[in-house]
Amino acid sequence: MNVAYIVIDTLRYDYIGANGNDWIETPNIDRFASKAWAFDRAFCASFPTIPYRTDVITGQYGAPFHAWKPLRHERQTLPRTLAQQGYATQLLHDTPHLVNGGHNFDWPFHAWTFIRGAEVDRDWIMDHVPMPENWVKEPLFDCLDDGAFKSNMLRSYARANRNRKTLGDWNCAKLFNTAAQFLKDNAKRENFFLWVDCFDPHEPWDAPPEFMKKYDKRPGYDGNIDPRSLGGRNKNVLSDAARQHIKDQYAAKLTWMDHCFGEFVDALESTGLDKNTAVILTGDHGTNVGERGSFGKGQPVREQEGHVPLFVRLPEGDTGRSNVIVQPQDFFPTILNILGIDRPDGLEGHDFLTPAREGGSGEREIALSGGSIQNWTQAGKRNKGILFTAFDQDWNIEVSAKPENSRLIKLGSIEYVQDQHQDVVAKLHAAAVDEIGQRGIDPALMKWLRSGGEAEFPTGCSFFDGYPGPEGYSAYFGRLYPGE
Repeated sequence: MNVAYIVIDTLRYDYIGANGNDWIETPNIDRFASKAWAFDRAFCASFPTIPYRTDVITGQYGAPFHAWKPLRHERQTLPRTLAQQGYATQLLHDTPHLVNGGHNFDWPFHAWTFIRGAEVDRDWIMDHVPMPENWVKEPLFDCLDDGAFKSNMLRSYARANRNRKTLGDWNCAKLFNTAAQFLKDNAKRENFFLWVDCFDPHEPWDAPPEFMKKYDKRPGYDGNIDPRSLGGRNKNVLSDAARQHIKDQYAAKLTWMDHCFGEFVDALESTGLDKNTAVILTGDHGTNVGERGSFGKGQPVREQEGHVPLFVRLPEGDTGRSNVIVQPQDFFPTILNILGIDRPDGLEGHDFLTPAREGGSGEREIALSGGSIQNWTQAGKRNKGILFTAFDQDWNIEVSAKPENSRLIKLGSIEYVQDQHQDVVAKLHAAAVDEIGQRGIDPALMKWLRSGGEAEFPTGCSFFDGYPGPEGYSAYFGRLYPGE
């Protein structure tokens, strides 16, 4: 049997038709989901992009969350494990981070193909910045200056898309057309592992005009994008109409991604590979689209960022919905179980498909999400700072060292209700602290946390799994085209 793992960057659980959304068009995901198992309690763990993928590819916790660091060469990865069992492994991605900046995610695969054009893709140097054809300034964003467009990230994106003319020139279309071609080229194979890594609908929320017009219904609107809307979004100066337009941009990019994904689903079915290929479709994290006045992701990880869609389509054709709690470490053992392969030593995830099929609740009672715990240094000094987030079947709690400083939200809501549910806060806080203690956290940090933050914040402790990165390594976000 073949396996395809498809991860969509910045994909919200509640923005998918198959999960109950009634205003965003996702016909191809919905078509795929109609023949799949749907999991309604899947949550990211290490946050965001590279930490999440490290969770998936290693099946391990990062003591307790993985930091944003390159993948270590010696790690036993999912594709390496499958290769040792005779599988041909292929990575297709337009997510630049996997290879930009030395992140090393090409290393475990037999073959990899990088589709250019997404944000932070260091594609080309030019003595000017070309404006894509669908970028036009409009009065709605005259309240913003041009500072956002002067950012290296947006200028890099503009250069990478300098030759974009038709829908087929957009990176998302290229990615799924390439994935469809892979299926056609391997229609007779029964031993491939395909990882498709799609960056849309990540920022910038730039979609083709015909997709923008599906959501922005203003009279005379031509579907073009004002580049100022793609950068700084100061909530204090944006009008309600401007904020709605930005929300429409995310919706349009999601529907555009869904349109491109349809090419993969068509190829899966036309080649007959749906009869011998298990396909997993999920998101790495979500984003804020106006909640609490915010656009984009941030920390602490709230439900809008942490709750992700998950669908598993199997050759057997069985379907269903499950509330088994899933974290990204669980993909590794689940895929091995689907294929009947013994798990290697060291995996820390759990098979989630078997309990779903059996009507069980799975191994997890709680999920944890957060960024590198290096951030705890400042949160610890403030004492009331939020450290990480925990989710169960009904709630998410933003965990502070002291239970009384933690914040509680009902799943599906954005309102804090800890004052009305102190019993839930106490129970969830205790469960979250116990769970993080099982994920390799430094004992000194754990002692501080169990003290409720009353003990002296420890110095000299470990904030991640002991891999600071190669000498000279630093994240590349602030140095796109250095010295330009």
